Amino acid sequence: MIAKIKYKFQRMLERGAELSTDEKIITVCVMAIFLPLQLVSVPALFAVFRALLNKTIREKMTAVSFSGYIYISIFIFTFPAIMFRNWFGLFGGVVIWLALIFMLYLFSIMTVRFYNNLIDLVLILSLFAMAYAIIDKFFFGHARTESVFSNANYYGYMIEIFVILALYRYEKRHSTGYLIILFANLGGILLCDCRTAWAALGVALLFYAIHYKRSVKWVVITMLIAVVIMLIILNVPLFSERLAGDVLDNDVDKRSKIWQTAIEWIKKQPIFGYGMNSFREICIRTNAKRIRWHAHNLILNVILDFGVIGLAYFSCMIGKIVSVLNKPQFCVSYGAIRTLIMIVALATMIHGVTDVPVLGVQTSLMLVLVISGCSVERNERVFKRLRNFCEINKA
Repeated sequence: MIAKIKYKFQRMLERGAELSTDEKIITVCVMAIFLPLQLVSVPALFAVFRALLNKTIREKMTAVSFSGYIYISIFIFTFPAIMFRNWFGLFGGVVIWLALIFMLYLFSIMTVRFYNNLIDLVLILSLFAMAYAIIDKFFFGHARTESVFSNANYYGYMIEIFVILALYRYEKRHSTGYLIILFANLGGILLCDCRTAWAALGVALLFYAIHYKRSVKWVVITMLIAVVIMLIILNVPLFSERLAGDVLDNDVDKRSKIWQTAIEWIKKQPIFGYGMNSFREICIRTNAKRIRWHAHNLILNVILDFGVIGLAYFSCMIGKIVSVLNKPQFCVSYGAIRTLIMIVALATMIHGVTDVPVLGVQTSLMLVLVISGCSVERNERVFKRLRNFCEINKA
């Protein structure tokens, strides 16, 4: 066992030495996702500014089919905030635009091998996040652990992604280590006590078993895991407190009032919205008893922040990505990556019914990392063409 771990560690060092400068920068950015919020942004910002200022990288980014959509989107993210004088939202809009530039940077360099190596790195680091979650829960006494992700709901969303990533890698490698990581993170979903994450992950995995695996065995395994988790939730007081009737009813009532408030403000300015984090600004201006950062619904929040124009923009971008995933060549050669992206997207949409999990810096960067897999077919094609060109010149 020790020899195997030593071999794996040596292989990681060897692969690290083979990375290009861009890949090393992206690797540091991915590792930083597991650091406190302020430190997360530092390497990501460095990567973005380096990409914008470097002519070679900028040309690679421009070659991505929908790069134009991303470059001009800064007006969609900043104009509503300026109109509404939502200065904090103006800063947030710029941050969203920079995150999309970071996604474009990833799209310009991502290959299958690098993509899988990054996922392995994320899964290893997820165990450290899990260990900290246990300490946070049982030694620091927090009712809902947030691990290293600044919010219990964000941690719940990250666990959804970790579990799906572990399943993706297990399907590729059939290594027991990935199953250990998968079940370890399923334990973490109890510690953060995020009920929306339970539902989102459960539906996503069931959809995977029925639609992609089309296997009775996979459906039964998924259902058994769900039953075991629900028995733990219902019978262990540590996890069942938030399912008490009065607590649940109170939460549902809060959500409905938040949604009603969001809809009322959307009706006043449906075209452009009010800028990033507008629900927070509305709470401040209406002297609300409690300041809330978002509308607790992904679609409502997008319309409230950026109006119908913003919703149309994101819909077009999603359409572009789906069109790439549905290309026959991509489906044949990279079907596993396509499945991974679709399942993560489904979990995100389900979680987005009662929350906005992608508002965190760490959660948004993790989602961007997963989505960047849709660029591997294009980059592999370019890489093979360059390699053939070099071989011809040598000959």
